[in-house]
Amino acid sequence: MSHTISAIIVNYNAGALLRNCVDSLLNSTLDIEIIVVDNASSDSSLDGLSALPQIRIIRNTRNLGFATACNIGVQRATAPYLLFVNPDCYFQPDTMATLLAELQSGARVGMVGGLLVNPDGAEQAGGRRAVPTPWRSFVRAVGLARLADRWPRLFFDFHMHKQPLPDHPIEVEAISGACMMVKCEAVADVGLWDEGYFLHCEDLDWCMRFRRKGWKVMFVPAARVAHVRGWSSRSRPIFVEWHKHKGMVRFYRKFFRHQYPGGLMGLVILGVWLRFGLVVAYHTARRVGGMSGVGSPVISTPPIPVSPVPVSPEPEFLVPMSLGPGPNVSSGKLGSVGVMGATSMVGSSLLPMLAEAGWRVTAFSRRAVGQRGDDVAWRQLPASGLPSSPTSPETSHATPLTAGGGIHSWICVLPIRVMPGYFALLESYGVRRVVVLSSTSRFTKHDSSDPKEQDLARRFVESEECVQAWAESRGVEWVILRPTLIYGLGRDKNIAEIARFIRRFGFFPLLGKANGLRQPVHVADVAGACMAALRSPANRGYNISGGETLTYWEMVARIFTALGRCPRWLNVPLWSFRLAVAMLRRLPRYRLWSAAMVERMNRDMVFDHAEATRDLGFKPRAFQLTAKDMPP
Repeated sequence: MSHTISAIIVNYNAGALLRNCVDSLLNSTLDIEIIVVDNASSDSSLDGLSALPQIRIIRNTRNLGFATACNIGVQRATAPYLLFVNPDCYFQPDTMATLLAELQSGARVGMVGGLLVNPDGAEQAGGRRAVPTPWRSFVRAVGLARLADRWPRLFFDFHMHKQPLPDHPIEVEAISGACMMVKCEAVADVGLWDEGYFLHCEDLDWCMRFRRKGWKVMFVPAARVAHVRGWSSRSRPIFVEWHKHKGMVRFYRKFFRHQYPGGLMGLVILGVWLRFGLVVAYHTARRVGGMSGVGSPVISTPPIPVSPVPVSPEPEFLVPMSLGPGPNVSSGKLGSVGVMGATSMVGSSLLPMLAEAGWRVTAFSRRAVGQRGDDVAWRQLPASGLPSSPTSPETSHATPLTAGGGIHSWICVLPIRVMPGYFALLESYGVRRVVVLSSTSRFTKHDSSDPKEQDLARRFVESEECVQAWAESRGVEWVILRPTLIYGLGRDKNIAEIARFIRRFGFFPLLGKANGLRQPVHVADVAGACMAALRSPANRGYNISGGETLTYWEMVARIFTALGRCPRWLNVPLWSFRLAVAMLRRLPRYRLWSAAMVERMNRDMVFDHAEATRDLGFKPRAFQLTAKDMPP
């Protein structure tokens, strides 16, 4: 029997993820065969697969590594096109057709890859990238990548996922082996995977060899693939790190040995193995100290960066919410809810909570997402708001549900200042209750020494008043939540920025005793409060603070601990702070810093959340940082 595509999956203890991946491939619109090459798994991941007629299972008696297993799969394949896919990936039915169309678009297109996304829909690093040359790795390691906006050719660090997502396929230097479709005729020309790599860097090697033979490597943004990452490697981190670093050394020596002086190449190799030593020490300390993955510290930026070991996913993310069917949502037992700002930090935590609770979720974002699933339907909002007419929601790129499918409950976690631009959209869906996220900055910054912060506080007050006036004029119930100092997911502008500063400079400056009180609140607790507010008393505002009160310097000390570093302070007078901030603001990362932020180190910023506890059942956690809360 002739097939269009041979999908090759290398499996090692992937658990239920393997079956999820296989099922998504079998839902494809194309005729495919699936070849599972198992590297001596000891779990139950292969159970039940033998009964599927489209599946061929090759059982290796020992772990042969990724490249060797891929080559075994190639030798058994019968189709003219090969898809190499990790077992922790999940596909939409038309994804492979989209990839195949691009692969067939040109005679010299030899390899294509899709848009790899996290379970929350955010783009992952690695799906599109430049080759990590020794210079690019050095740029990333020492933080020079922040100068790439000014000198892109000199200080680009090889990651492309932070660049704007293109609206069409583009040629790139490398894609990820997690999802890679190739032509058999290109493989015949280039050769098989290099079996000298056991794990990691073999995909970079193949991309280099394809391009050197004149074959194009294409990134296809329309082919969206959910990728959980790191599941098979979680139980043996040092084993994985050894082969990762060994693979990087092999890659550098193979392709860059003749481009760099011998002494410089020696320093590069030394940097790789020094990083490995740090990683081993870190994992050994975790094991000896009995630390779990929750609450554990992360190591600082390595001398020579390679792809980090991903954190194992939470169980509810085994089926990606934005790309696949959810087990608890199809019944819609709680009705429909719309989420504005769905790709924001709070939105990313909120969506899986709503899906798990049984809501039918429609997620709205100003950033293009472009995929819909049975549990979450995605809509794109225009960046500049909506027309005033509530009768033309189509102009917002958001299509109302039909036949009584209106959305009466809404959670809006986008900036409150843009809310008025979307009142018409809310009305078009028949809104009856809206939960809106504001900020305690309306209280803490109204008397700031910085006029811009005073203006920010004023706008929070005016925006809240605008939301209340609109809701009351339309008979809409409203709840406003004002969190203070949100942290989590490594995406916040407070804790994450302090962590980045400490990583880069090794110390943190303090003004005076820095004994002002703080109550950091985790993003998951804020998301939980938003969900609870859908059923709480209406027409009220609540302050949302963390479950622990601590001084500013104690908060920073815990960040040092989470980074695996001893606290190092530098007491600086106010005039020096003002001068330093004025200089730092010239850099894009610190453009929002101000001297007023420093002055607040000795000011209490504490808010009572008793009313939220009473009406919302709000029980925030103490301030505890995990690896997931640290910036990448």
